[in-house]
Amino acid sequence: MPAASESNSYTEEYSKCVKLITDGGKQSNGYYRRNYSICYDATNYVARWVAYPMHSYYTSGDEKSETFYTDPSFTTAQQIGGTYNSSSGYNRGHQIAKAQRTVTYIARQQTNYFTNMTPQNSTLNGGKWAQLEAKERGEWMCSDTLYMVSGCHFDNYNTKVANNDGKSCPVPTHYFKVMLRTKSGNSGKRVADCNANELICAGYWVENKASATPELKSVNEIESLTGFTFFVNVPNAPKSTCNASDW
Repeated sequence: MPAASESNSYTEEYSKCVKLITDGGKQSNGYYRRNYSICYDATNYVARWVAYPMHSYYTSGDEKSETFYTDPSFTTAQQIGGTYNSSSGYNRGHQIAKAQRTVTYIARQQTNYFTNMTPQNSTLNGGKWAQLEAKERGEWMCSDTLYMVSGCHFDNYNTKVANNDGKSCPVPTHYFKVMLRTKSGNSGKRVADCNANELICAGYWVENKASATPELKSVNEIESLTGFTFFVNVPNAPKSTCNASDW
């Protein structure tokens, strides 16, 4: 999971990091399967980032959960309690899409926690952002695991939108995704054990507005823009380069 550092008057001390699991059962190796990890900023009612693995395991099955839920890891006062003002042009943008988790009911349900929601431009959310999400569970996914981080960024906190429970929520100015996987996709190796030539990684950066187009950037560039450090447990991740043909 990525580490966070100070950026734009935001520090990790104001957030809480939580790890969620897909179900209540341990694997044969004694570990629980991770659903996603979240770095939640309760002051601004958003997850600064959500980190999650993508593999065919997570998109198998047809579990559904369309109801939105209060995240039990946080108080009701620390999260939105419903929808954003319907006339604002913003809707509940999932940091990890619910379509990425159909394997178990709880995995799907957890994507509908209010802490996974941000005020995202509705056209972006249903358009070019959704296209990136489709690639995560499509052409980017592989036999080896694809590692994703989705997040939001504030250049300023000037724009706010009302939530129907009375909260005034700052609107992110930008969104980003960063991704890491093995180049072959079927190496059978842990990414932490790979050399740089065996890995590919990159990121997308986009303004939170209807007309915006996501820009492909290196992970280092996204780190510079956000102040976060990604894939700290993968020392050979080629974060300074990106190849458009890979993504």
